[in-house]
Amino acid sequence: MSTGSEGMQKMLPEAHPKKKHPLHPLCARTAFSCNKLLLFIYALVFLFVGIVLMAIGVLVELHRNRIEPINNHLAVPTALLIVVGLVIAINAFIGMIGTIMENPCLLKIFLILTVVCFLVQVAIGVIAFIFREELPNKVNSEFMFAIKGYTKDKDMKTALDWLQKQYECCGFESYKDYEIQNDDFSCDGNKTHICGVPDSCCRKKLGLSKPKSCGHNVIGKPDMFDQIYDEGCTVSLIRWLMEHLDLVGAIALGFAIPQIFGILLAYYFLRKVKEYRVWFRVDAFRT
Repeated sequence: MSTGSEGMQKMLPEAHPKKKHPLHPLCARTAFSCNKLLLFIYALVFLFVGIVLMAIGVLVELHRNRIEPINNHLAVPTALLIVVGLVIAINAFIGMIGTIMENPCLLKIFLILTVVCFLVQVAIGVIAFIFREELPNKVNSEFMFAIKGYTKDKDMKTALDWLQKQYECCGFESYKDYEIQNDDFSCDGNKTHICGVPDSCCRKKLGLSKPKSCGHNVIGKPDMFDQIYDEGCTVSLIRWLMEHLDLVGAIALGFAIPQIFGILLAYYFLRKVKEYRVWFRVDAFRT
């Protein structure tokens, strides 16, 4: 809105204070109504976008919880995605109401929150891709604590068992991680797991169920590699994390770009609403 229109609005007396200015229809063949219709459709679309972002964030979070005791690289971008999705949905609803009612206050809230969501979505994308680039250098050094705590922490055990069964691997670098990092699996120890690996490292055999304690005292046997997986989980885990980080980052940035159009559309419509109200008061004052 121009400075002159704002000044005129302040100088005008309140003519017919009980009389509200008429609202423009969405389908009228005027530039104002076209702008109103476009902004309403934009807000409606982003209502569904917000719901989709929340749904994707929740799905990624459910998958992340399976290996949460091992790694939390997905925690920050996923949590941000859920929050932003919720804010976008609420903001879109505010925008729809503000557009229909031609309410400057609601339109200002819609415009401000749209700008904030745009900036946060860009931040989510950047954070996700930064974490993605750091993964290969951090996996082995940061994850070995999970091997050490396998027999002491139930959540750690559950996460590692799921990872090893899902990707048919054992340890992070190799099956030797358990013997080196965890005294309970050491060949020099006297525990039940001596010279062995967790049962989740045992190979699946078609039509046969894995016997209990199939990984115990298996290291060094001639048929060891027929019984357990020898490859580590590092490559599979990095691939899994990268895929999910790529998904979060791409979706956040992908949905952020169209919001530039919404910001411009909302700003232009807000100016027109204010100008229309000023000229309505001018005409009412004259009559």
